[in-house]
Amino acid sequence: MEGTDLDPGALVAEARRLQGDEETPLGFLPELEQLAGAIDAEAGLHRQGRERARAALVASLVTQLRVRRMTREVPGLDQVQVQPVFITGLLRTGTTFLQHLLAQHPDLRSPALWETMAPGSSAPDEELVAACEAYIAEYYRAAPDFRSIHLLQSHLPEECHRLTANSFRHFIYALRYRIPGYAQWLREQSMVPAYAFHQEQLRTVLWRRPGAPVLLKCPSHLWYGDDLAKVYPDAKLIRLHRDPSVAVPSVCSLTATVRAARSDTVDREEIGSYWLDSAAEALNGLKQGRSSTSTPPLDLRFRDVVGDPLGTAERVCDYIGVPLTAEARRRMTAFMAAENDATTGKHRYTPQEFGLTEQGIKERFAPYLTEFSL
Repeated sequence: MEGTDLDPGALVAEARRLQGDEETPLGFLPELEQLAGAIDAEAGLHRQGRERARAALVASLVTQLRVRRMTREVPGLDQVQVQPVFITGLLRTGTTFLQHLLAQHPDLRSPALWETMAPGSSAPDEELVAACEAYIAEYYRAAPDFRSIHLLQSHLPEECHRLTANSFRHFIYALRYRIPGYAQWLREQSMVPAYAFHQEQLRTVLWRRPGAPVLLKCPSHLWYGDDLAKVYPDAKLIRLHRDPSVAVPSVCSLTATVRAARSDTVDREEIGSYWLDSAAEALNGLKQGRSSTSTPPLDLRFRDVVGDPLGTAERVCDYIGVPLTAEARRRMTAFMAAENDATTGKHRYTPQEFGLTEQGIKERFAPYLTEFSL
């Protein structure tokens, strides 16, 4: 039972055993109880799915121990300056492409996946890279169709939910698992504590490899923008926009693929309903140029990003206050050529698979489509 035991006490004991640390205080234990209980009771995971869920929860606890210990023991770590630029937007709106493109700029610091998977670790870089590559290989083995949906590479940046989710407060869990009880509970929570821990972890990453401004990306910031601004009031925010009648079915397909790697039962219509409602929470009422951060956001349309990537990069650099140099352009051009060569297949899906219609989605998001000229 040990490999599939989701009891919070057992998870904590395993994390402490792995770290040899019985003293460092752990946080977010009520959140762990809420999440682990929902996964255990609601998600319908097969054995391998439970093993993966257990390993992921233990890994987050291990990260907490490492980061909290490092914060306590490294002088000045809590004074490391963070100048964040956040890319966000509904899932499947081009945020990954834009982040990867901008990460080629030598004057922007965009932590790679191997870094955000192990904040607070003292292991050598090459060991962390190898662990990250093993994780990616196992992820694609469990969910082979995911490769055509979202490309993971150890040396490219990834979503910073890798940091936020270590607080056990994040909707990435409601994407991975069918856990409606947790999803409803999460809607009622403040994300300020999660963002505070995000910042604490980010400081450990930047202490190891300094750089500013630091470029981060996660769709969830669109939902949690007010709470993000309480922790990062001076953050700059880049928001991407795409017709939800395209984006919503795409994220539904991604969700079904991820859940199928963990459970033999995937309710596609439930996924459609979940994402339709969740997207409406984030998008309807959104206004151009308005956010809670001190600097107004930069709003970009998906079609402009993919239609003129270098022109978009120039707009972003102007917004951030970093010149788009000839060397940055050269690196971005080379990256786009290499990315085209790495294309891994066609992502196929229809709205109808998820109980949705194109027209119905357009009607639900009519104000948003008008506001952002989509």
